[in-house]
Amino acid sequence: MDKKFEYTILVVDDDPLNVKLLEVFLSRDYVVRAAYSGSEALDIIGSEHIDLVLLDIMMPGMNGYEVCHRIKTSEATRFIPVIMITALSSKDDRIEGLEAGADEFLVKPIDRVEVLTRARSLLKNKQLYDKLTFERDRAQNYLDTAGCMIIAFNKDGTVQLANNKCCQVVGCEESDLIGKNWIEMFVPPDEKDVVLFVFNSIIQGNIDEVRVFENSILTKNKGKRIIHWNNSPFKDLDGNISGILSSGSDVTEERLASMKLKASEEKSRVLFENAADAIIIFDFDCNVIDANLVASDMLGYEIEELLMMTRHDLVAQEHQGTCDEKVAAVIKNKYDRFELTYLKKDSTRVPVEMGVRVIEYNGSNALLSNLRDVSERKFAEKILKESEQKFRLLAENANDVIWTLSPEGKFTYVSPSVFKLRGYTPEEVINQTFDEIFPPEHKNTIVGAINRFYEKLKAGEDHYSETFELEQFHKNGSRVWTEVVANPVYDGDGNFQFFLGVTRDISERKKADEEISLYTEELSQKNEELKSLEKMKNEFLSNLSHELKTPLISIKGYSELVHDEVMGPLNPKQKKAMKTVLDKYDHLSFLMDSLIYMSIVKSGKVDYRLDPIRIEDSLKKVVEYFSFRSQDKDMILLLDFEENLPLIKGDVGYMPYLFRSIIDNAVKFSPNGSKVLIRAFKEEDDVHIMIKDSGIGIPKHESSNIFKRFYQIDGSMSRKYGGSGLGLYVSKTIAEIHGGKIWVESDEGAGTTVHVSFPSYSKSKNQCISK
Repeated sequence: MDKKFEYTILVVDDDPLNVKLLEVFLSRDYVVRAAYSGSEALDIIGSEHIDLVLLDIMMPGMNGYEVCHRIKTSEATRFIPVIMITALSSKDDRIEGLEAGADEFLVKPIDRVEVLTRARSLLKNKQLYDKLTFERDRAQNYLDTAGCMIIAFNKDGTVQLANNKCCQVVGCEESDLIGKNWIEMFVPPDEKDVVLFVFNSIIQGNIDEVRVFENSILTKNKGKRIIHWNNSPFKDLDGNISGILSSGSDVTEERLASMKLKASEEKSRVLFENAADAIIIFDFDCNVIDANLVASDMLGYEIEELLMMTRHDLVAQEHQGTCDEKVAAVIKNKYDRFELTYLKKDSTRVPVEMGVRVIEYNGSNALLSNLRDVSERKFAEKILKESEQKFRLLAENANDVIWTLSPEGKFTYVSPSVFKLRGYTPEEVINQTFDEIFPPEHKNTIVGAINRFYEKLKAGEDHYSETFELEQFHKNGSRVWTEVVANPVYDGDGNFQFFLGVTRDISERKKADEEISLYTEELSQKNEELKSLEKMKNEFLSNLSHELKTPLISIKGYSELVHDEVMGPLNPKQKKAMKTVLDKYDHLSFLMDSLIYMSIVKSGKVDYRLDPIRIEDSLKKVVEYFSFRSQDKDMILLLDFEENLPLIKGDVGYMPYLFRSIIDNAVKFSPNGSKVLIRAFKEEDDVHIMIKDSGIGIPKHESSNIFKRFYQIDGSMSRKYGGSGLGLYVSKTIAEIHGGKIWVESDEGAGTTVHVSFPSYSKSKNQCISK
């Protein structure tokens, strides 16, 4: 398509692997720059030339939507195409992307062909836009650097365009001219009727007699300038004259020079030699009898060489006949103004605008010719024409339908792409009514858009667009879903002229929306079913735990009576057996408590009583509970509490549950004869608890899962050590309810350290703890 490295594409993704993949896809055809965050991407775009951006949405910090929005709202970067890349594919995600200004979307996993196709398509569009912008700016530059006045009028005489030369002559800024009536503001009262006649003649198509015309104009400081105009009508799409393009030369000095020539030979000579234009005087036999230095410089001849030449030597061969006709007219009418092509000494051609007048020179009739090089103006006119043709070419070849609509609701232009959309030719659509184009059920949409427009117009809002979706009839009888964007267009006085709109086929998008809607409805139904199952499960666990708890109380009571030999002495084996029963009761009771806690947490009915408490009391209570088990494994539970620890705010009943699971795991997973260290110390404004064992540790890949409900490290560990997988989940829940944090440090085979941190309590603090 394009030469390698001609375009630069910026890939923005926080995942280096994704960036590398896209670099492999694109580097063969383009220069690829990489950014790993939204802020880095904006820095690159602000300092380098970027032609297209591939932008990931889900990034930390500034996400893709914000990056896209900033690109599209910056005057310097708003025309850079942006392709959003995401793993998300919902309608809302795409809508948010469209609102941010995205031009295209790609859904992960990314297909190489699709990436190249989308990039190639957007870069082609950007290339065309860049060329059109360049041509437009260059045409405007030529207009502004032209040595003559160039001004465009619409049919009512208001100024639509004025170049720098025009602004300089009248002494006004361009903004002071655009939209103003030229005849009313700048033509002297005694010349208005004549100028109005010329203007109307051109609008009516009678151009030949008034193509060239001179009149005085008033400048901003009330001075007068004489302007020689060359007028051309310009036409609209239907071939009707819609305005006038005039190039004007300030000939005030030329006219003054002519008058002074008659008054004084000496003064005339000074003006002659110092005129801004080239001046050549011919006798009636076409011989050059005088010329100024400007003519010498313009044509490349010395003055002496010019005096030995005739008009036929200087005028291009194809213009000789025209020249003879114009000279005859000058001799008859004493003055005329026209354009010819002159030949320079080096044989190059130069277009000139000539004002020719019959004068008396040294006692004989002669022709005074003022020549102005209009090469730049001609080139500017050519560029302007080519630019207009290119803009039309863009409209005629766009995939979307471009149209204009009069205030009366009549289509005045429809681009050829309407045939692909609806099966009708532009000529057929222009003659159709709204009832022939739109189904009846969409009438309210159109009426609503029109009403909103007039409300905005009445409120003084003249810069907005209306976007809506509706169906249109196809010639084959089917319907086509379309998206319509309409913009009002105003003249220089702020008067509404017509609507400019774009219509796009969104049938496929509508189909996708319907499928997404059905899928969403299905998901919603499934979610309700899952909620019902979850509720049933929670109620089952709650009821089951309650029913199990009742007989367990009796089991524990009677077991303690037997163990304590209240009901009679026991031998050593019986004593050990009863101790095992009590240990298993404790384990089963804790499991039941965990299930009940989970159930009421899920229902949102946990009632916490948060009071100032000593964390040491909760830890000692749990350590005392595990004293028998640690003795069985010949383990030592070491307590290391810093003196004068601050109080924390917590529930005295639930706090032991938090540490019970942690210490239970430390005892359960540590080898016989080992130690478990339980520390509590102040750390800045927090109370920090650390429980460290020398057990089996946790694999790195499992560390992020240990606080999940019902999670155990693996099946084999579960079979060897037992457990429900609820303990650490309950610990984390209770810690967070109390405004605390819990985390784990562990290496497989090297033990585990569990950290719990709570904010310290102070009467002077206004602490808020979630319940």
